[in-house]
Amino acid sequence: MEIKTVKGFKDILGLDALLFNEIQRVGYDIANSFGYKLIVLPTVEYAELFDRSVGNTTDIVEKEMFTFEDKGGRTLSLRPEMTASVARSFIEHHMETNPLPLKFFYFGQCFRYENPQKGRYREFYQLGVEVLGDISPLLDIEVIQIALKIIEQFNIKNLKVKINSIGCRVCRPKYKEALTEALKPHYDELCPDCKRRLYTNPLRVLDCKKEEDSLKEILPRITNYLCDECRKHFEEVQRLLTELKIPFEVDNTLVRGLDYYTKTVFEVISEDLGAQNALLGGGRYDYLVEDLGGRKTPGVGFAMGVERFIEILKGNKFKTPEKKKLYITYDKKFGSNAFEIRNSLIPDFVVEIDPKGDSLKKQIERASKRGSDFILIMGENEVLENSISIKDLKSGNQIKIKIDELKESLKELLKDA
Repeated sequence: MEIKTVKGFKDILGLDALLFNEIQRVGYDIANSFGYKLIVLPTVEYAELFDRSVGNTTDIVEKEMFTFEDKGGRTLSLRPEMTASVARSFIEHHMETNPLPLKFFYFGQCFRYENPQKGRYREFYQLGVEVLGDISPLLDIEVIQIALKIIEQFNIKNLKVKINSIGCRVCRPKYKEALTEALKPHYDELCPDCKRRLYTNPLRVLDCKKEEDSLKEILPRITNYLCDECRKHFEEVQRLLTELKIPFEVDNTLVRGLDYYTKTVFEVISEDLGAQNALLGGGRYDYLVEDLGGRKTPGVGFAMGVERFIEILKGNKFKTPEKKKLYITYDKKFGSNAFEIRNSLIPDFVVEIDPKGDSLKKQIERASKRGSDFILIMGENEVLENSISIKDLKSGNQIKIKIDELKESLKELLKDA
């Protein structure tokens, strides 16, 4: 019987793999330019980490966690998201002793047991940034700027930031009471999940795709219940966005699906993408480190689902920048010379060596089939003259140059190709 991939898991191949690599490269380059450092985290954590951080009334913990008992009787989970792991690492390694804030970039696998669909799998990758150790609204703006810079590198236009404030532990309880009271007369209209959430986590009703917009529009707005601190913070975020000319709108129904968020929450959307226009989301989480046993340490960040972003890029026909492909053909007795030539050209170029070294005609055929742009030909005459021939497979033009001039000549040649 043929063994296939497990449902909800996939191989990343071809164009998807090229885009996957480009997203990771661009994400790291942009984040690093803002002073963020790479953090690589384990895919398995104690289940308690996500129960205490994400929230045991969220869909993730209630329905979607891959949780199991190991041979030592410990309850473990494949991580469903990355922020809680960053906070755990911050506490475990006593990072609060470093100059704050600390800034992290990550790119890694997450796992959620949900219904697979295009761009959404049970194993998926997240790219994200986190800043720990400062309450300043400037950091809210900084992570939004990083998100926009990354997306802009992929030629996605008409970007806008949707923002909201979901308050803090001082003001949110009053809003939750008001929201629950407003929803009670509409109990029969709610979906089964929201009927259950009404008394445990009513904010999730605002995020539910099954509820009618007409219902959400008549519900009380959390921004009318903010305490002075949260209100001032939200006003400052809006002021900075306005001054920086970053397009934004306040969306009073915007909440996040994880319990640790406070104050600012946001999504980056493109108005060119239709109904499914959200590209990434994030926000502030000022109690997370403290709730996990660390010192009081505010934080803010965002995460992007890589697979969904790949589908958007393919729909926009985005092309990854690629190096020109060179293919070395050679007389069989000059195999070691061919290897020396390749070593001198890597990593500036993509260079393959024909594995057989048989007739030049067959080698050129293989080069063409493998999508090579140029062929480097090493025959007996070339070796005797300490030179090499370069053939452009597209135009058919061929020139001969000296070996010690090869790299610079190729750069000039490929610049116009």
